[in-house]
Amino acid sequence: MKKTLLIALIFSGILFAQDAPKSGWTNKLAVGLGVGQIAYSNWTKGGEDQLSWTFNLTGSSVYENSSLKWDNALKVSYGKNQTGDGINKTMQNDLLFNSLLSIKSGWALDYFAGVNVITQIAPGYSYDAPQAVQINGLFDPADVTESVGLVYSKGDYFKSQLGLGFHEVFAGTYYAKTDDPTTEEIEKSIFETGIESITTFRWDIAENVSWASYLRLFSAFDRLDTWDVRWDNTLVGKVNSWLNVNITWIVVYDVTESLKTQAKEALQLGISYNIL
Repeated sequence: MKKTLLIALIFSGILFAQDAPKSGWTNKLAVGLGVGQIAYSNWTKGGEDQLSWTFNLTGSSVYENSSLKWDNALKVSYGKNQTGDGINKTMQNDLLFNSLLSIKSGWALDYFAGVNVITQIAPGYSYDAPQAVQINGLFDPADVTESVGLVYSKGDYFKSQLGLGFHEVFAGTYYAKTDDPTTEEIEKSIFETGIESITTFRWDIAENVSWASYLRLFSAFDRLDTWDVRWDNTLVGKVNSWLNVNITWIVVYDVTESLKTQAKEALQLGISYNIL
């Protein structure tokens, strides 16, 4: 039931926007495909064939009038990689959704209520052992935070919100992130109240080069010395209207997943198409 409600919540903003008066809505939807490939034939210096691909979908739907603004943003990324005769390994498997309803106050800071979702769209695996081991699934687990507070925005390129956050992680089959190993009972959800900050930034470095950044911080009141961090960066260089060079760099620190800082970097040549 929770998964059904969560899926409905994620797409409600964009679907509702399509039926609303066009004068108040600004909608964007883009898809992209990145491919990387290496092939060898009688190559004496060694090496293995490699093929990787990534599919990306980004969408936003924003409604604004004189008294409020409702901003919905969705980012989906999925990709695979194969080296030599090895198995196809999942290298991208992310879904990020943020919905923010802000009430205009007439001064620099507005009031907001919002929801933020971080999860995956397909089964994910650990490849540390000889056999791949599944460690998550569709919305299993799902990381959801509802928050209220103050937000500052500057045009469509900078927004920063800070407020009281109600953080929940719920799981079904894959409860490693939610279960407390010190108890006999298997916990499939956790709930904590704390402080959440989300900052998004976009900078057009040159006419054909742009940088988009997303930074989320959360700390529960009972552990203010430890912060969950996700910093997601994308640098896009446009070769022409449909061909891009993409560099992505993601940093994650979450003690429920690992005591070490996680980092991921990728460079790909890709095609993109703006649907809306």
